[in-house]
Amino acid sequence: MSKPTIRAVRLAAAHEGIAEMVLEIEFENGSASEVSLDHASGLALMKDCDAETAEDLIGHSWEKVRDALTSAYNRY
Repeated sequence: MSKPTIRAVRLAAAHEGIAEMVLEIEFENGSASEVSLDHASGLALMKDCDAETAEDLIGHSWEKVRDALTSAYNRY
């Protein structure tokens, strides 16, 4: 069984004009869900995936998204 992966990435406006990254996560059964990342989480994900562009994130595991969210949350 394959793990959930990033299927699509887009940028969206968040509070006070700060951009956030919106990821579409595809699950094994073909369904999808969106996850929004704030600036710190998005940077952590880009670094963990060695991504130069948002499109480079496509195909990476949901586990990297989870780790980026955890890392950004624990930064304080």
